[in-house]
Amino acid sequence: MKHFNFFEGTSTGCDTIIQMLNEDDKKVKDEMTKNWRNHKLEELKFVGTLGALLASCLSSTSSWPDVLPNGKSKPWLVRGMLYSGLILALFSVVVAGIQSMRLHRLSAHPDGLELIRHSLGRRRRSDNKALPSWLHVYAWEFSLAFLVLSVLFMVIATTILIWSAAAYGPWKPEGSNWWEANAKMAVLFTSVLALAVVFLILSQGALSKSNFFRI
Repeated sequence: MKHFNFFEGTSTGCDTIIQMLNEDDKKVKDEMTKNWRNHKLEELKFVGTLGALLASCLSSTSSWPDVLPNGKSKPWLVRGMLYSGLILALFSVVVAGIQSMRLHRLSAHPDGLELIRHSLGRRRRSDNKALPSWLHVYAWEFSLAFLVLSVLFMVIATTILIWSAAAYGPWKPEGSNWWEANAKMAVLFTSVLALAVVFLILSQGALSKSNFFRI
């Protein structure tokens, strides 16, 4: 299993599943399964809450004016990306809720811990060691992926909208001064966005298992 995220060759989550599936001691294996289940439930709860807040924020963008300060209409791409981000945020909440209910129902079964492990792994024929199914590993990350994509769509749409307002238009002819309030706001917004992206990359790199960035 390779490259589950941008900074590590093998994800920490995948390593945990591999150790859990191949543990020989039944008590230790059950304890590891409980820990994985509890932490996954907390993660899904957190993602679901963030997804709901983001969906509420994106739904309010429909009230943004369709005519920009320079007289141009709001680009169709902006509206499309904002509505797409709303769909992704909603599906992030739905997927997180469905997966949480599935874990709760499996846990209620007398053999719930064993069923959870069976849903994550498969046996290799060569050495009889269990490896996680890549489809199941990624499936548990879908809610987070939808949430991240929703944020990305909103940031890109907002950037396009701000720079579209700073361009020349019917109410801002090309002979006029370009460096006015909307242009200054666009430059300031882009600077803050670039700084935030840099710190995001640095924070993710600092939390990775390697001492240098590997993308």
